[in-house]
Amino acid sequence: MKSFRCVVGLVSLTFASMLAQAADKPAVVKLCFENEDVYPWVLKAKPGLNIILMQSVEQKLGVKLEMVPLPWKRCQDEMKNGAVDGLFSASFKPDRLELGVYPMVGDKPDESKAVMMDGYTLYRLKGGTAKWDGTKLTVAGSVGAQPGYSVIDQLKALGAKVDDGARTADDNFRKLIAGRVDAVALQTLEAANSVASIAEFAAQVEKVSPALVNKPYFLMFSKQFSGKYADFTKDMWNTVAQVRDSADFKAKAAAFK
Repeated sequence: MKSFRCVVGLVSLTFASMLAQAADKPAVVKLCFENEDVYPWVLKAKPGLNIILMQSVEQKLGVKLEMVPLPWKRCQDEMKNGAVDGLFSASFKPDRLELGVYPMVGDKPDESKAVMMDGYTLYRLKGGTAKWDGTKLTVAGSVGAQPGYSVIDQLKALGAKVDDGARTADDNFRKLIAGRVDAVALQTLEAANSVASIAEFAAQVEKVSPALVNKPYFLMFSKQFSGKYADFTKDMWNTVAQVRDSADFKAKAAAFK
């Protein structure tokens, strides 16, 4: 009788452990991302590198990732409200700590867990007067930028007036060509792709060197999700880094066009 009770107890403990593990691993993780092209990371016509990376993360962890494209500012609002579990890919801004959580080391973001590296570059009309020397920004009028993007704070800190009324890089270039802004500050790789792809842009705009900034971008999670799935949240960040540094993903990134 005693041994029977021991067996029942062991079975109960094992079952309880299985339930606990299941509770620590969600069946579905809902992630938001920018619904406009940001080459090469997210694209409307085909999976960009961020989507390819997340698909590999999904396979490794055995968890369904529901990836939802929305305007970037709305992604941030949805994460803050817990309507989505997280978003990618966000650069670090201290005020975004009110919206969700980053992988952190002390009070700094852990760059080893970044999804990717990118930055922002200033463009002007060919022969234009807008200047950036790495420290000082000189521009007569407004600088165009995309709404909700972190470069807006940098531009304002440099004393620039920002026009964030255009949601895409291409629309910002069109505003620049139309004379509605005197410069634009766009994500470096996306802007370079637009100029290389659209003859009108290549003929009329030029890049201002150096880049405004280069920095890491992260997978963020809502406070609600990370509070409930603390260990899994860390597993996601670790797996993102593993996939990003894998030979398979590097080969896909090198061949991506």
